[in-house]
Amino acid sequence: MIRLKQVIVACSALIATYAFADISHIEAYRGAQLVKSDTQENQSVEIPLGKIQRSGRGWEPESVLRVKGSVFRSLYKIGRNEPLESVFAYYKDVLLAHGQKVIFQCESRSCGSSNAWANNFFKNYLLYGADDSQLLMVVQDNHDDYQVIYINRRGAGDIMVRLDSIALLASQDSEFEVVAQMAVDDFPRIRRFLRDLPDGQQVVGFVSSQKVGSVSSIEQGDRYIKALMSGIGEQLSEQVRFINVADMGRDVLGHHRVSFVYVAPQLD
Repeated sequence: MIRLKQVIVACSALIATYAFADISHIEAYRGAQLVKSDTQENQSVEIPLGKIQRSGRGWEPESVLRVKGSVFRSLYKIGRNEPLESVFAYYKDVLLAHGQKVIFQCESRSCGSSNAWANNFFKNYLLYGADDSQLLMVVQDNHDDYQVIYINRRGAGDIMVRLDSIALLASQDSEFEVVAQMAVDDFPRIRRFLRDLPDGQQVVGFVSSQKVGSVSSIEQGDRYIKALMSGIGEQLSEQVRFINVADMGRDVLGHHRVSFVYVAPQLD
């Protein structure tokens, strides 16, 4: 049994290696200098799906998708004399060259604070630049793997390019797919999501939490669900069933968030 498990682990690592050969093979912009790169396996990753904004005690994107997989990260620097528009156009073209689809894109101030992207989300101060010179783009390929690119021109004039390629773990395949994920107290966005559902579409909202002071994670989750039911109103509450997962799903669902999945219609 132990030997079989070792074989499975080895095969999984080999598959991940070949996956990276596919999704991370992007030729860098002419003259770009590789600053650093790294690979991490079996990581919980947040994929941004909205502009970054203040949330509670910090900053986070309006919406994120949490996945588990292997991540290849690379950071490049491009000279100050290169036109920013040319860099944007180049990476947009190569990211979409093989049938990938854009699942989120923003430019300039519509992305939010560059300082927050650099220091709070990507945790790399080298990405900080003017809010009106940034590009964030998230694409997905036909294997459901993702690439996230962030580009900005720094105050010194050089252009920084951060590219993350995420190959999902095979174990993520299931009958459930998270279609939206938000801060648990973001009632305006939660109401908007529920109102925009197709007629008759029901959803389950998995509410994640963690211990707050003397309040257990389970009790905190119950409090969140009570506040959610009140915050979205009786009519919208009929479209969603909230489930308290406390801190059990933190790797994928995070903390203090509500993650929605579609409920398949019942067949007669």
